[in-house]
Amino acid sequence: MNTILNTIFLDNPYLPEQVCAYCNTLPEFREAELEYRAAEQELENQLGYQAFNRFDEVQSRYMARLVQAYYLFGLGLRQELLSALET
Repeated sequence: MNTILNTIFLDNPYLPEQVCAYCNTLPEFREAELEYRAAEQELENQLGYQAFNRFDEVQSRYMARLVQAYYLFGLGLRQELLSALET
């Protein structure tokens, strides 16, 4: 059962593509993305590639987990189910 739920909610191979397609229809998202990329480049220039890359990896991992939690809670799933999916 955990495998089925995990596949539906977490390992959906179509989810990134669908989210990207949706976001690309939103002018506000595209504008925010351009701003983000410019700030990202500025920060990399200031910190250097190695320090920036380390920060980017850690931040990406953190944000992925946070977005996953919001996604699951947004589906109205209970805490017990979330805990079961983590195992």
